[in-house]
Amino acid sequence: MFDIGRVFSTSFAMLRERLWPLAGMWAVFLAIQMAAYTVLSVVIAVVGIAGIAGLGFALDDPASASALSGIGIGVFVMMALFFAAYLMLVFAQQAAMVTLASPLERAAFGDAMLRGFRTCLPFLAISVLLTIGYIAFTLVIMAIMSALALTGSPGAGVFGGLVGLASLPLMLFLACRFAVLVPVVAVDQVFSPIAALRRSWSVTRGKALRIFLALLGFFGIAMVAVLLPFALIFVAADMAQDNTGLGLLLMGLGFLVFVPVGIGFMLYTATFTAALHCEVTGGGAERLEEVFA
Repeated sequence: MFDIGRVFSTSFAMLRERLWPLAGMWAVFLAIQMAAYTVLSVVIAVVGIAGIAGLGFALDDPASASALSGIGIGVFVMMALFFAAYLMLVFAQQAAMVTLASPLERAAFGDAMLRGFRTCLPFLAISVLLTIGYIAFTLVIMAIMSALALTGSPGAGVFGGLVGLASLPLMLFLACRFAVLVPVVAVDQVFSPIAALRRSWSVTRGKALRIFLALLGFFGIAMVAVLLPFALIFVAADMAQDNTGLGLLLMGLGFLVFVPVGIGFMLYTATFTAALHCEVTGGGAERLEEVFA
């Protein structure tokens, strides 16, 4: 049976046990992302300089305007490709950290990273499928509203209001049903996008309400993690009016707290997701005893 308390106890246990490997994985991917961002910045700067030079030629020679438009298209395509690559790095990081944090196995650091990179294309395909589904759903709703509006019926406004009221619970329901999508791909190694969506839907059947309550608890932890350093900064800003030295000290402390708390929360996000996956797939107490033995 799905035990919400066990999700949190397992997540904190895995955070304590695998803190340093998780921190190392986060640091490695941070370095990779920074390197990718640096390369992207250099490429955009070079292409931008070429575009400015091309603009000068176009002003002198209108025949070169087509070449300039080609440069603009090239910049757009390049930025789209780099954005897709960056998105895949984010997917790879999440998958690698969840694999490392999973109580269902003891993945080695290198194996977890390799598995993270293997999930890049499946997650990109899943993102495309979900986006297509969202666009299709939106188009259907708009078509129905347009048809009702053309008939002169007041039902268009009523229908739009009902859709608006139903959209939030529908989004929450879908979020609960796909909450374990990352570990389904990374830990269960279901690399087919359709199969991964179907498995996530299957293992969360009948558990949406409990998953929602667990996510509410996770949201509460997130609020504490975010508000703690910001509370120090706001208090410091208020105190700085009367005592500048103490206010600056507290403000600096707030920024210092923000970094480790933020990193710790990102690590905990991985262990929470892994623990949630363990629970919905029936890992349970018996499996955890084997892992921690």
